[in-house]
Amino acid sequence: MSDDDDSEFARMVPGVRRLHQDRVSPYLHRPARATRATRQDTPREIRATAVSAGTPAEAAQFNTGLQRKLQRRIRRGEIRPEARLDLHGLRQHEALAALDEFLAEVLAAGLRMVVIIHGQGLRSQRDAVLKPLTQRWLASCPEVLAWCPAQPRDGAAGATYAYLRAT
Repeated sequence: MSDDDDSEFARMVPGVRRLHQDRVSPYLHRPARATRATRQDTPREIRATAVSAGTPAEAAQFNTGLQRKLQRRIRRGEIRPEARLDLHGLRQHEALAALDEFLAEVLAAGLRMVVIIHGQGLRSQRDAVLKPLTQRWLASCPEVLAWCPAQPRDGAAGATYAYLRAT
């Protein structure tokens, strides 16, 4: 390019400066990191069966379409729950009915983040009953985009965050 071309270009495109070198630093353009497959990359059906088959109670499920930043915010409890359901003292069939009714109400109200308090199952004769039941139900519900154990301020291992689909 001649100097006349440079000045003409600078006049047409203000704010553009000429580069004095055309070398690119390898540190400015890093290649994208390869990600490894994780549990949340598996299909919903497999995750639901895995939870019912006895995966650890601290398992979490995230829809593969959710951004990682949103997943992290949910897991850290940065999105405050807008509604709460306490299942303490209920039998299995009562808990399922309460979950169905609760979900219908919060979806109708347009709420996205809820916390379900199911307890840790410390007083049950066998293992925890409501906790795995709640997790299986959340895994099978298409309106639930994500669920994970709650932070200590919201009930820790005795509660579960659920992030719902927008209506």
